[in-house]
Amino acid sequence: MEVKDDIVAEVRDTIEQMCKCGTVDVSLLQTLAGQANCIAGLLHTWRPFVNMLYGPIYDMRSRCPFNGQKVWRCALDVPLTWIRAFLQGLRGTLSRTYYLSDYLGEGEQHSVTIDASPLRLGGWLMIDGVIKECFTEPISELDQKILGCKKGGSEGQQLWEALAVLVALRLWSKYWQGKRLQLRVRGDNVSALIMLVKMKSTGDGMGLLARELALDIAESVYSPTVAEHLPGTTNDIADWLSRLDQYGGS
Repeated sequence: MEVKDDIVAEVRDTIEQMCKCGTVDVSLLQTLAGQANCIAGLLHTWRPFVNMLYGPIYDMRSRCPFNGQKVWRCALDVPLTWIRAFLQGLRGTLSRTYYLSDYLGEGEQHSVTIDASPLRLGGWLMIDGVIKECFTEPISELDQKILGCKKGGSEGQQLWEALAVLVALRLWSKYWQGKRLQLRVRGDNVSALIMLVKMKSTGDGMGLLARELALDIAESVYSPTVAEHLPGTTNDIADWLSRLDQYGGS
């Protein structure tokens, strides 16, 4: 299944047209949202970008005071920048391929298990039943600044779990880049797994992480085939890695 080159070209041309103006007609914005939504129907990795287009359409605070049928372009800078970044990495048509080997569960079996505490991220990689690598990383000041949340409390738990997913998949992309295999992602936070599989999120921080994941997946760095929820009591290795500070590690 694929999205034709002409549709991709129309979206690219519309975005370039918008970026040259200080204001954008609401009708043109609605056209772009419809085109992008068409692509998102085939490629779920477009969902985080498309969702950002609808806010300025329905939020009257984005409208120009001298013309209610126009939207300030600055209200669209974030989604336009993300979609442009997405399109700049594409070659040819947008397509989605379904392999019989995926349905049959053939190929190497890769499993990534992650967890996060209020202070640290942790995860480990297993290939064909053998543990290959692990990581443990404290939540940095830059993480907190970018995601707009302070570490140490329960309010950021979903963010840190989602960040652990992004870190693990980027860290170990060398194992599955360009390969057909079965990639299973496991964790005890449902919101982080839903973000990975359906590209749906709520909040600025989760939306940012969803967009980063979408760009990676669209570039075929990896394509998770299974997201598995683990009860917290059974996620022992990743939990230990994410709480290394409590156990006297560094």
